[in-house]
Amino acid sequence: MGYRERRAEMIAGRAAPYLEPGEQIQTGFMTVTGSGIFTVPAETIVVTDRAILVVGQDGARRLPRDVRFGNPTGIYHKFELDRTYKVHRQWFKEVVAADEALGAPRTEGGPAAGEH
Repeated sequence: MGYRERRAEMIAGRAAPYLEPGEQIQTGFMTVTGSGIFTVPAETIVVTDRAILVVGQDGARRLPRDVRFGNPTGIYHKFELDRTYKVHRQWFKEVVAADEALGAPRTEGGPAAGEH
């Protein structure tokens, strides 16, 4: 099993207790807290066909699926859901996949998470 497969398995494992019957995971990624080299994993964002799950140590919050995360750039990409989150560039492919799974094409300058 490769690195990407292990990451996908980790995301699925964290989401499993919070999925509704028949709900399908589309993608997921880890957020971080802190700055510079002093960052630590925070929550796991799991994007399903029905919702966005924010999975943390205290359980999971279910948010609407209609959110776009925006076009990630730089080392860390920030976006707004119920608060500001930061994701490292190693997860940018998953962030892009989350927006693409909504079906509508990405547009430069279009609304992203927190910009509705």
